[in-house]
Formats: sequence, C-alpha cells, structure tokens
Amino acid sequence: MIRVFVDESGDLGTKERYFVIALIIPQNGSRIKNIIKRYCAEHKCAELKASSMTFVKKQDILQKLSTVDDHLVSYIVVDKNNIQNQKLLEDKNLLYNYLFQWLIKPIIKAAGSDIEIILDNHSIKVKSLNSLSDYIRIKAYAEWGISYNITIKYIDSRDSKHVQMADIVANTIYAHYLYKKNNGLYGLLRIDKSIKFPNGLFNR
Repeated sequence: MIRVFVDESGDLGTKERYFVIALIIPQNGSRIKNIIKRYCAEHKCAELKASSMTFVKKQDILQKLSTVDDHLVSYIVVDKNNIQNQKLLEDKNLLYNYLFQWLIKPIIKAAGSDIEIILDNHSIKVKSLNSLSDYIRIKAYAEWGISYNITIKYIDSRDSKHVQMADIVANTIYAHYLYKKNNGLYGLLRIDKSIKFPNGLFNR
C-alpha cells in the first residue's frame, strides 16, 4: 500500500494571495519518522510545527530530509487573485476539493495498488471531510479508471510524524511564493511535481 501524507499552508480566505497544498510520499517511512522524533526530543516538544520554528531549525530538518532520495514531494499553489470563477472563492470546501483533485490525480493514477491518503484533521473544516473523500473516490472510479482501493483518512498531526513533515514542506513552499525570493529552504526540497493554478494567469 502507498501512503500519502498531506498538509497545507496559507488559507482560502481573501486576506492572503496564495494557498498551498503539499504532499510527501515516503519510501522509507522510518527515516522520516526518526528525523522528527530526534528533533522533538532535542527541542523538548511534543509536535513539530513549522509556524513556530526558526529558519535555522527548518533548514536543519530539510537538510536531513534531502540527504536521501527516498521520498516524493508534490504540491499545488493557487493564486487567489487570479481565480476568475467567483463561485470557487465563495465556497472554501469546494475550492479545496477542486484543487486537491489536480494534485492527487497523477499520484493515484501512478500508484498501481491500494493507496491511503492521510491529512491533518485540523486543516479542513469538519463538514468537508466526507465530501473530499467522496469527491476524490468518485473522480478516481468514474473518470480516472481506477479499480484499486482509495482511502482518505484524517488524523491529529500530533499522532503522525509524517504529517508533521508535510507541514514543514507546505510551509516552505508557501513562504517561497509569499516572499517571492529564494531563501535557500525551497531549494532543499526534492520536488517531483508542482502545479500552479490558475494555469496561464498565475502571478499576473
């Protein structure tokens, strides 16, 4: 079974221009888990949270992550200033589901076996949990020609070191677009695929 860990950075409101959904697929889950466990033990924290970390601490984590090519990182970033369909902006759950399908579609189609998608339950409104699962599974089975099992699961990030790593990955990507400069962290990521939405209007 393939496991995909997902988190986001930014918000879907009108205050901030960008919103990022990022995922990480570990081939060696224990290595990533140990990176986070050692960090938390050293800094005496129960959970890694990118929003409360310094640049140096994020750099240390990402350098350790990037030393081995045993994971895949993909993301979608949306420029909300250039979304022309206002209906998408009026419903955050609808927009999230729409964006997420573009990010997860190539992952699901390439999986070739059962796939479990794990998200932080703090990052999505409760009412959207079932709608996202139903939306992706309908797309996969009815449109993408998938026959294997697809499970979408929501957990507390405190219980998943991999979701915590997804958090720092998403935060790093978000900062790259928000500040429009390369601060060195983004370049440490091994990015397999990046999607900019809306295509053709992004950053105009």
